Amino acid sequence: MSELSIRDRIKKKKWVYEEIVERVPPFRWLPPTLDVVAQLLLVEAVGIIAFIYFQMPLEAVIFGSLAIVYTVVWSAGCLNIIPWVRRLRDPTNEQELRVLQAYKERLLLSRPIELAGGLLCFAGVITILFLNQDVLRDFLGSGFGNPLLFVLVGVLAWDISYRLGLSFVTTMLAANRSIRLSNAANRRRGLEYTAYTEVQTLKSLDLVNLYWGASAVLLLPIASRLPLLFYGLLAFLGAILGFSVLSLMMMETVPWLPPDVESILHHERFAYVALCSKKQTHVTPVVFVYDGKHLYFAISVASAKYRILKKNDKIAALVDLRDRRNPMNNRAVMLRGKGMILGELTPLGTLRLFIYGLWMLWVRSLFWRKYPLYMNYYEERTHELPLAWQNKPFLSRLMVRIAVEKITYWRAAKPLPLRV
Repeated sequence: MSELSIRDRIKKKKWVYEEIVERVPPFRWLPPTLDVVAQLLLVEAVGIIAFIYFQMPLEAVIFGSLAIVYTVVWSAGCLNIIPWVRRLRDPTNEQELRVLQAYKERLLLSRPIELAGGLLCFAGVITILFLNQDVLRDFLGSGFGNPLLFVLVGVLAWDISYRLGLSFVTTMLAANRSIRLSNAANRRRGLEYTAYTEVQTLKSLDLVNLYWGASAVLLLPIASRLPLLFYGLLAFLGAILGFSVLSLMMMETVPWLPPDVESILHHERFAYVALCSKKQTHVTPVVFVYDGKHLYFAISVASAKYRILKKNDKIAALVDLRDRRNPMNNRAVMLRGKGMILGELTPLGTLRLFIYGLWMLWVRSLFWRKYPLYMNYYEERTHELPLAWQNKPFLSRLMVRIAVEKITYWRAAKPLPLRV
């Protein structure tokens, strides 16, 4: 099958849940964001009617509502995961492209993979309920034995099993994808890479898997009456957490930029930072570090850079590699985006410190490793400098992080925009 036809199938293929929502009234008449609300109201209404008609115990309506809320919460996550997968752009690196193509094919084109986990889970749930009919009798009350009520219980059990099984399958596929993508990324050459927005999307998919796993906590009270079901659910939660964390950790090892660009940002020692005030542009050289995701540099609270950034966070930074003998060998990287000031003693600065505090310590250690003489100079001569220029975090020196929105790479005097 040609690569183009596979891409077309991925765009058109839907999960069973999506097909039901698009074909069954009233869901097909509503926008996706209202489908979840409609699902909650409709299924809950059916449950309450069954509760009243069959005179079921109060425990049944409570546990039934928890099960319904779980299916609805899971469905809310599904609104994001499929569109994100379909919108993933192809990497320029051939090996990474094959990894992501295989991931999307298994996730969207294989109905057996989609249903396998749910069918196994459903078979296990039905078997446990059959072997523990006393618990089921207590749960259903006087409705026990009614075929219609058994059908409703079976449909709800399948809804839950399908979601649990698919959650497990997607988490396993994501972990496998991340491991293979990390291995492929470490063999990159030149300008071949996966754009870092795609890396972020893949990490967001891992967070959806965690969200799906966390939502299954709603089922623990229901499973508490059946030890085998309860411990099986705990094992499921542990597996989702373990594989999701593994996947996220492996994604952290995937570089966000091509090797040529990464090399310049890691090893060159000066950058030229451009800011824009109302009157004119402001360009200054700075020392900087690159942590594999963002570029950081320090500023003084007395500097023009600080005053301008407070009013306009748009920023550009140019890092170049020069060949004095042959300018045609020069290379340069320009990053354009927004600058975030870290370390201010303000309400917003305190919030950012809470979020990025540990990472700021790591970035500071990068400065010490890259510029030991420079850092020692400021450390040893602190008392000889004005307060505004002393190397005192929070009081006189702050940190700026550039969130990249556009990247341009120059090689042989030819600008080449890179995907972000």
